[in-house]
Amino acid sequence: MNGIINVLKPTGMTSHDVVARIRRITGIKKVGHSGTLDPNAAGVLPICIGKSTRLSEYLLNSDKVYMCEATLGIRTDTYDSYGAIVHRDRHLKKIDESVVKSVLKSFLGESLQAPPMYSALKINGKKLYEYARKGQEIEVKSRVINIKSIELITYDFPKLTFKTHVSKGTYIRTLCNDIGLALGTYACMSWLIRTESKGLKIEDSYTLTELEDMITHRNNLFLTSPEKVLGFKKITFVEEQIIKLRNGMSIEINHGLTREDLFFILDDQSTLWGIGEVKDKNIVKMRKLLI
Repeated sequence: MNGIINVLKPTGMTSHDVVARIRRITGIKKVGHSGTLDPNAAGVLPICIGKSTRLSEYLLNSDKVYMCEATLGIRTDTYDSYGAIVHRDRHLKKIDESVVKSVLKSFLGESLQAPPMYSALKINGKKLYEYARKGQEIEVKSRVINIKSIELITYDFPKLTFKTHVSKGTYIRTLCNDIGLALGTYACMSWLIRTESKGLKIEDSYTLTELEDMITHRNNLFLTSPEKVLGFKKITFVEEQIIKLRNGMSIEINHGLTREDLFFILDDQSTLWGIGEVKDKNIVKMRKLLI
């Protein structure tokens, strides 16, 4: 079994819980997720299985689309509704919807964002939430993120629901907190659903129960090929070229590629050998060997 599974992660499970469940129901050890989704969030969690686990880094770097609800007037230590309330706006008044839309629009584009302390990001070998639980302060560097779209879906004061398309590494909990501050109050994330990751959409996802039933009946239609998900150009090589590439040698080709382009390396039997990269002009080499 080899490929990518579009799993519908339920709330209450960690991404590692999902991986363990997939290992158990498939009997395959080589399983990994490509992009952690918070335990209290639901939605699309791409799972790589078999040799496709070596491709998880390319899924990690992809954009994500979320549906989110934020509650105004409250700030928690985790920036979501599961944390302890640290601030409450006792004088909160209804904010006009046009103001809310304008503030959301102001977050479009690139900006710096600091990851929340209650997150799994590792600093000096420890996860940030481990420091936070001990009350330890630690400096966390802000990272460049890109909010490519953000749209108000519903507004029922003090709750607002929005849809957003973001770059890798964007924390929606932090975005909710920042939106609250921009509105002159506080805000925390009420719920979060990831609706898309690297083209994998929630309407095409499978629950763990559905996967278990399909696997029991030897139905592997839930598997998506890495070629389809990643969308790199496919280039076919002859046996002599494949041998050179898998041995770490560079070869010259002419396929209209540009420097640092990535592409799939296939043989004349359409077997996927790995991912190649352009090093200089028409010079290419193997970047990731899969066989």
